[in-house]
Amino acid sequence: MGADAVQAAPRLAVVVPIFRHSVLLSEAIESVLDQRAPFGIRLVLVNDGCPHQETEDVCLEYARLMPDRVTYLRKPNGGLSDARNHGIRHVLDHLPSVEGIYLLDADNRLRPDAMARAMAVLDAEPDTGWVYPNIDMFGMPFAGDYGGDYSLLIHSAMNICEAGSLIRRAVFEAGVFFDASFKLGFEDWDFFLSAAAAGFRGRNIENFGFLYRKRPESMLADSERDAAGIRGTMQIKHKALFQPKAQAALEQAEAPRYAIWLADKGEFLLTTDPAAEPRRMSFADYDRLYWQSRMAPTRYQLPPFLAVMSEAVLEGLRRARCLHWVLWKLECMVQGNSVSVLTVQDQEKDRITIGEHTPAAGRQTRAVGLMIAPALLHDVMRDGSTDWINTLTAAGCQVPVSALELTLPQGHPALEWLDPAEAPADRPVPLSGFEFLSLIHRLRASTYRAAGLAAWDWRVPDISWRQGPHGILRRSFGGMPGFPRISDGRRHIGFVLPIVEFGGVEKVGLNMAQGLRAQGWVPHLIVVGARDAVLTPEWRDTFDSISFLADDEFRVWGGGSRSYLGTEIPGWATGGDHNLALGLMYWLDAVVNLHGAAISGAMGQLRRFGVKTVTSLHLSDLSPVRRPVGNTYLSLAYEHAFDIFAPCSNRLGDWCHAMGVPADKVVPVPNAPSFPADPAELAAAQAARLARPDDQPLRVMYLGRLDAQKGLHRLTSVMRASRARGLEVEWRVIGKAILNDRGMALDRDLARMLEPPLTTPEELAEAFAWADVLVLLSEFEGLPLTILEAQRAGVVAIATDVGAVNEAVQDGVNGILLPLDSAVEGCLAAIRRLGADRAELRRLSGAAYQGMQGHDWVAATRALHDRLMRPATPPALQPESPGGQDQHKGSRPATSSGVPA
Repeated sequence: MGADAVQAAPRLAVVVPIFRHSVLLSEAIESVLDQRAPFGIRLVLVNDGCPHQETEDVCLEYARLMPDRVTYLRKPNGGLSDARNHGIRHVLDHLPSVEGIYLLDADNRLRPDAMARAMAVLDAEPDTGWVYPNIDMFGMPFAGDYGGDYSLLIHSAMNICEAGSLIRRAVFEAGVFFDASFKLGFEDWDFFLSAAAAGFRGRNIENFGFLYRKRPESMLADSERDAAGIRGTMQIKHKALFQPKAQAALEQAEAPRYAIWLADKGEFLLTTDPAAEPRRMSFADYDRLYWQSRMAPTRYQLPPFLAVMSEAVLEGLRRARCLHWVLWKLECMVQGNSVSVLTVQDQEKDRITIGEHTPAAGRQTRAVGLMIAPALLHDVMRDGSTDWINTLTAAGCQVPVSALELTLPQGHPALEWLDPAEAPADRPVPLSGFEFLSLIHRLRASTYRAAGLAAWDWRVPDISWRQGPHGILRRSFGGMPGFPRISDGRRHIGFVLPIVEFGGVEKVGLNMAQGLRAQGWVPHLIVVGARDAVLTPEWRDTFDSISFLADDEFRVWGGGSRSYLGTEIPGWATGGDHNLALGLMYWLDAVVNLHGAAISGAMGQLRRFGVKTVTSLHLSDLSPVRRPVGNTYLSLAYEHAFDIFAPCSNRLGDWCHAMGVPADKVVPVPNAPSFPADPAELAAAQAARLARPDDQPLRVMYLGRLDAQKGLHRLTSVMRASRARGLEVEWRVIGKAILNDRGMALDRDLARMLEPPLTTPEELAEAFAWADVLVLLSEFEGLPLTILEAQRAGVVAIATDVGAVNEAVQDGVNGILLPLDSAVEGCLAAIRRLGADRAELRRLSGAAYQGMQGHDWVAATRALHDRLMRPATPPALQPESPGGQDQHKGSRPATSSGVPA
């Protein structure tokens, strides 16, 4: 350092905390004094209560000989972090010219140009908060490479920044200091994560000039023994960073998971979330990046999963509402195999179906999408022969392949983009297997290949996560993939259903989604108990995406060995592997469980991930001995896992509170009609109904599932008796069995008149316009949608007084309520009376019609929306279990029948 630089106000300070390194201290001091730099450097020695007199002697000697270059501070022992902070605060208070502070431990050393090189980076890059070195060790020799772009995602998994870094003064002025409570080690990792949380980022430079003394027994060795506990503390302290949503966002920004080769566009999309703005890359750029990542695997970030599909297929999957899910599922399927492929076909039924096939059994020859595991891709690049991979497009394939088969309804708008047989002539859908092989051969012919297969660096690649950063997010899910979605500023809510058919629970889910969508939420459908689902246009228009859990181990009910208040706790809820489900749903802002039963077992962990959890309740079932059981009781068992109980009626809400749910958590979402209706058409149909001649037979309808819960034996008895007694009644029975139910038994003649279920609003409106009376003699109910829909149309309901039916039907006011034990005779009497007294029929009809005006799902879900919008305090983050690839160098981790509720 020149004389002028020595005399100038220092731009840089080196803080050296000292405890029990008195003999080695002089080496550290001399390495600072020997710095060749065109600026002044102040050395600050901090004696942290060292018991050795030699420390005092050495420090005093240097401070007396060089008072303009060396400052000596004494303090009682407080630990390494406290000593560093003491020196840093002295610099901030007394050396206003200092722009950067370097932290040098007393047993380490610097090469002569270290500070000049590091300060040049801070001068040239104003956005850089600190400059960190590679780890070049002496004593026990080791050279670790920490090069490449700084990644906060990787930094959350392992410490890539040595405490011996040059830190910009602004970091400390922002209030970031070392946490003195970290007395067992890893305090530098914690410090740099805090600096990152304050908005600062690091920068590695080649040949920094930092020399780390490595001995077999040290503070680091002690900290390694306590690593699991320290990591747990750090995870709690930096819980926002360790939340999987935050790590998914970092993955998108810093280490995209997928390189999607768009064969028809001749470019790559580098992304985790295909809905986020991807990085577009030419083949030439990807070619160079691929071989760079092979040459220096811990410096260059290559997306670990290579996917091949056309832009048309990408667009088709978006239109099918399942792009993210398909990528996630292909990634799941490639786990135990080398390649996973996507095939698409159509079917006549109005539903979506998925199938998994391992092995693919030739399906790969017609695949429109493909994903390859990282290890296999590298094997292909290294292998001297490609004969085996070339069989991918042949029936006798030698590569392990699994196939995901997606079946969409005929006429679905996505098919022309996805199905080669449906694609227009001017936009053919290329087969991904052939496009993949073409890409592979181009990469193998690269001019970079020879260099990429050679070893170049003398340092040991030491950022092991660089080639597998997707595994960092996976740690939250036991190694399972995380769904590839990141926050886009909108509010996303998932509706979890065991099946999607035509049942009441599904209709409630659909309409809750529509009500919340109208208030700014983005609904997503998640099917956990089936591999197919109804996919009418109404469902497609409501849900932004559809996903399937598709977990062979998942069972909605069954397999349990314990119960709560008489209701079995499903085996999967308490003993199943929840990681696949957590990986599927963690990214949502809220989740509504609609009778998903066992999925309740995963709600507590989702809540810890910052997802607001809701249980939507409809009714209690009855056991064979008429004991109330079911989803209501299972939700009580998991009450702490749910933020909100959303019963379908006020009566059920009162029951929840009486059973121990805090009143503040109970937010009723009263049922409303399940399909939209034009008010003018309703008015016209009601006018026509009231004008019907009195001499026409009474029109009586049953509409719903054909199962024991709905009292089919009572309906059958009423229909037989009405016929036997000569009542002037015209009957319609509409519906089908959703589940096998032995209680369903219409006599032969009545079974012949059975009409199939109605699925469209137009069909349902026509049926209600036809009817005078709806009969629903259920064994148990919640708040039936069918009654509400009938009342909106002016149809008079005759129903058993069960569940919350009396919230909709007031006996003698807008309908007729019957005691359960005399429902058959009561129903016959009511039919006879209404058939004979049409004025009474019209009075009840008018009251039902008027009472339902303005009753819709936007109003029904408004209180739920308001509650979901409240800020939530997430539960304390649980420490991560020990293990994983985060052990590292330095003082840091080394690399239904039932009753009403």
